[in-house]
Amino acid sequence: MNTMPLKTLNTLLRVVIQQGYPLEGALQQIGLDYNPLEHHNPASTDVPTECYSKLYRLLMEILQDEAFGLGQQYYAPPGTFRMMCLFVIHCPTLEQALLRSREFHDYCNKYRDVGHRVSPPALIPEEGSDRVLCVLQGPAAKGAEHEHIGHANVLLMMYRFYSWLIARELPLEAVHMRAPAPADPSHYEALFGCPVHFGMPASGLLVTRQLLQLPLAQNEDSLREFLRQAPYPLVKRDQPGELQALSRRIEQLLASGGPEHLPNASDVAAVLNMSPRTLHRRLTAEGTSFQQLKDTFRRELAVHYMQRRELSIDAIAAVMGFQDNSAFYRSFKKWTGTSPGQYRQELALQQQDSRHG
Repeated sequence: MNTMPLKTLNTLLRVVIQQGYPLEGALQQIGLDYNPLEHHNPASTDVPTECYSKLYRLLMEILQDEAFGLGQQYYAPPGTFRMMCLFVIHCPTLEQALLRSREFHDYCNKYRDVGHRVSPPALIPEEGSDRVLCVLQGPAAKGAEHEHIGHANVLLMMYRFYSWLIARELPLEAVHMRAPAPADPSHYEALFGCPVHFGMPASGLLVTRQLLQLPLAQNEDSLREFLRQAPYPLVKRDQPGELQALSRRIEQLLASGGPEHLPNASDVAAVLNMSPRTLHRRLTAEGTSFQQLKDTFRRELAVHYMQRRELSIDAIAAVMGFQDNSAFYRSFKKWTGTSPGQYRQELALQQQDSRHG
């Protein structure tokens, strides 16, 4: 059963009580037959994620606020997140989705009482490296940066949303939080699976620059189902990294390097602290191989780039790290069964038919 820490649920439950909502009624609506606030050891106890999801919706109804004050300085009326999703769902890459999200956020701020603070850029390159900070929350108002759990929850939800957009777990280099460091930061590092730096100018996710070019894998149909289940997809606890399928972890490593810097099997085995032979054996047990995973990654990326008419086929070959254009042509035909030129012709015909259909 999918579970999450009880203390995370208690954070929301306390807000419900502060709003004057009957505790007994709240517990009944979320399906708990005991008071978790009186549990003897909440730090080591889990509850079904479904209970948290129901409590989230209840609190959103009570406050008429999708953010319900956790890590935010403003109200987000119900429907705000859905509109933001629709605003970014047709973006070609993760970078464009992040930029559009900021554009949506800044537009909403025009109608909020947030003062005259200058919003930081959506993407801030890290000096002297190939890493970029994806800013999800700007500087906090004075006295509003004390939240820890609530603040982290907001970042975690947005991290999972962007991972859902690209249909793979977004490999994180680090997380920046504007909140000051708590007494024990280990919980937050376990939450994100990477270093967490506190007391930063802004909150966001630190990733390699190449990741920003990953194509979005979702559409309006999948978004409709995603929103129907929300917030469950954003709050569910996935398996720890070491328990994930090996193939999934390799997909993340391939994504983190970008198409022009793909590691080979020996490189990946070294990162995962195993021999190439062990890597091969375990992937065979999962019904795949390193070459299959690598080809699938490159195929998805190549097909995405082929849909961008402003890119020539030779330019796509260069972006994907092919020094020989003919090698890209052969590989594309191997991946898709057709040549790049034929693929574009068929794509153009499909688009023409859809316009006249």
